[in-house]
Amino acid sequence: MKINIISVGKLSNTNRVIADYYHKMIKWKCKETELGYSKKISDNQIKSYEAELINAQIDDSSYKIILDVNGKQLTSEDFSLVFKKQMIESKNIDIVIGGAFGLDKSVINKADYLLSLSKMTLPHQFAKIMLLEQIYRAQTILEGHPYHK
Repeated sequence: MKINIISVGKLSNTNRVIADYYHKMIKWKCKETELGYSKKISDNQIKSYEAELINAQIDDSSYKIILDVNGKQLTSEDFSLVFKKQMIESKNIDIVIGGAFGLDKSVINKADYLLSLSKMTLPHQFAKIMLLEQIYRAQTILEGHPYHK
C-alpha cells in the first residue's frame, strides 16, 4: 500500500520540519504531492484550475479520501481500519487536501470517502500535519504500539 497526500500549496519551513518528523516515523510508503502555481487567475476560476492539477495526480485505481468539512469525522481507531482494509485489498490511497477556496465538484465526486478532520476550517498546512500524525497513529494502532493511549 502506498499513500499519496495531494495538496494545494506548500508547507512553510517550520511546518515542513514537523511534517518530516512524522514522515520519518511512518513505516508505510507515504509521499506528498504539493501542487503550487504562479498563474494569475480570478477567484472564480481557482477551484476549477486547482481541480485540473489535482485530478492529474489522482490514480483512478486508488482508494480516494477527500478532505472536506462536510465529510464524516472518524475516531483514530476507525481511521486505522480504513488503512487496514486497503492493505487487505492491496489498494493504494490518495488523500486530497484542497486550497483556500475548497474543492471543485469534479474532485469531490471522485471520493471513495469524504473525511472531515474537524467541523472548523483549517489551514491546509495544519490539516496536512494533523493528517500525517493520524496516519502515524493509525499505523501504531494496527501494530499494537503504545503510542495511541
